[in-house]
Amino acid sequence: MTKFKANIFETVLATLTLLSVVGLCFYFYDLQNYNPTQDNPFKEFDNNRGIIKISIASLISRILFISCFLILAFDNFRQDKKILTVYLFSALTISVLQWYELYYGSTFYYGEVRDKQGLIFPILASFMATLVIWKINYSKTEKRNLTIKLILTGAINVGLYILWTLVYEPWNLWQS
Repeated sequence: MTKFKANIFETVLATLTLLSVVGLCFYFYDLQNYNPTQDNPFKEFDNNRGIIKISIASLISRILFISCFLILAFDNFRQDKKILTVYLFSALTISVLQWYELYYGSTFYYGEVRDKQGLIFPILASFMATLVIWKINYSKTEKRNLTIKLILTGAINVGLYILWTLVYEPWNLWQS
């Protein structure tokens, strides 16, 4: 792993993650202050036990990510491998949970009407996966390391896009 040095990409990610934490806080506030007279087209989805559990795990991992980002910003902790490991693990967890929520919601909530749900590509998840790729050193030579990072970034993001297209379109389950 490389020594932590906050760059614009990571600062933007931390800011987006902070905004998503605020959004999750509003989500949990709405769950606690349910108003049956309020029209909410996503009421059934929002109150789904699986979605709530995923949201709790997502909130914890996002708070952990922001906390580690802020701790690593101090000179005393920039080379602390434990904090950097937790930072990268929380970034990976954010990425996986966002994709899992997309999969869980599209499969177990929407069923066969995936093309009607208006799913958007989870950009934050893609950026978090990219962050993890670029924070790890794969080789001792800088040129080889850069090549591996570029190949992995391209392969992972193309793979994620293909996965998104598979989830976006309705599945042909006629054979089952």
